[in-house]
Amino acid sequence: MEAVREPMRLLEIEKELAGPEASAHLVRYDGVLAALGRRIDAAMKAGLPPDEFPKAEALREANTLARKILRLTVRVDGEARKA
Repeated sequence: MEAVREPMRLLEIEKELAGPEASAHLVRYDGVLAALGRRIDAAMKAGLPPDEFPKAEALREANTLARKILRLTVRVDGEARKA
């Protein structure tokens, strides 16, 4: 049942980011990703076991990419709606 919930949530997020309140949703979702980034950075600074460091580094890169995609999605949708 949980597998069905996740695709629906992604669809909900996509609709929110394409809607009239896109900027507010961008701030909310970017805040979540920024908080995750701070937690990853704190964990890496505190020290991780050698086998966990590559995983944390990959997660940090994925988080950075997710924030970029989030901003690009809103900007592209916003420009498309103006046309």
